[in-house]
Amino acid sequence: MLNRRQFIGGLSAVGGAMPFLNGESKVINGSLKERAKSVIYIFMAGGLSQFESFNVEIDKKTMGTTTAHKSNADGVRVSQYFPNMAKQMDKVTVINSMKINQGAHPSAIYKLLTSYNPRSSITHPELGAWINKCKSQKTDTLPNFVSICSRRQGTSGFFPGKYAALPVVNPAAGIMFSKRHNAVNEKVFKERLNLVSGLNKNFQKQFGTDDSHAYTDIYADSVKFMNSKDISTFDLKKENENITKLYAKDSLSQGCLLAGRLAEKGVKFSKVDLGGWDHHQKLFTDLPPKAAMLDQALSSLLQHLSQKGLLDTTLVVLATEFGRSPLINVNAGRDHHPKGFTCLLAGAGVKGGQIYGKTSKDGKEIIENPVDVVDFNATIAWSLGIKPDHEEMSPSGRPFKLSNKGKAQTQLFS
Repeated sequence: MLNRRQFIGGLSAVGGAMPFLNGESKVINGSLKERAKSVIYIFMAGGLSQFESFNVEIDKKTMGTTTAHKSNADGVRVSQYFPNMAKQMDKVTVINSMKINQGAHPSAIYKLLTSYNPRSSITHPELGAWINKCKSQKTDTLPNFVSICSRRQGTSGFFPGKYAALPVVNPAAGIMFSKRHNAVNEKVFKERLNLVSGLNKNFQKQFGTDDSHAYTDIYADSVKFMNSKDISTFDLKKENENITKLYAKDSLSQGCLLAGRLAEKGVKFSKVDLGGWDHHQKLFTDLPPKAAMLDQALSSLLQHLSQKGLLDTTLVVLATEFGRSPLINVNAGRDHHPKGFTCLLAGAGVKGGQIYGKTSKDGKEIIENPVDVVDFNATIAWSLGIKPDHEEMSPSGRPFKLSNKGKAQTQLFS
């Protein structure tokens, strides 16, 4: 039985992430060309090892037991843990020169997702919230920031809560609290909503504030979402068998399947999470199963988007907060390495089949084309036609730019 606390909490999660329903958002077009209509951002929390994935042109001592294998793109090799991605690298740009100024997980994740260093005085919006605020329109029928496979709701920071991510913890289960309870028929449901609406209206006349208005708007927005025909996008059973058979049944693959469906419906930013990459020990035994999940999910997504004709308008991102150290430690693991790690881009005009940036042969330093995480975020925004220096004011009147001081890496695109 669903109790009142669960019901209100569920409505808050669903309704609080839906600026498209209240018509207050505006599109920020600027003068940029829109290369991507949607972004699928696959986030590997914990620090994916670049040497066990896509930066394999390194000396043997650094690589340990990891070996490099040819891909379908000339001059691009991958580790033995990514055989399926080896067949998709002609679609991918590998950035081997990523850097970040944070070496601890919480602060590095915060910096990667927001472009700002953590501060005690303010919480900055995640990139997805910026995109949600800049790109949502009255005609949208789905939220433009969705967080998949994570219990951590993507934060809106100092933006209103409606710009936070809609959380989908289990992609196979769809949206929680989005259907009327079987014990309440439609007539009774409408009567109860009308009663609540009347009580709220009288309260707002006498005691209403911006916060109380936002709280009651959650209910109205949630009901609209429940009645939207496009809510079926979250039902993976409705996808064509030719697409579903590409994917494994684990949460990451199913999350990528959902993200592909959301991109097809025009959702601007979907973030799919897979944690557990913090391999300080037992790297060569614990990483392979997780790498197999990522290999299957990412390669399936690229095939999915290609078959649907969506890859040209969807930017696929693989990101992690930092990489792993070149030195294999005494516990057969790798420690944190914030300078010289790897992220991937594909689709939306990205020049596939290339490696951008370079580290020294021992993997310790970037020696060519460094890309800071703020530049990475600027590039994602730019691909969507949003100016990376787009500015918003915090409630205290301080100006903040979307990508901080980041510069879009336009040379990565055709």
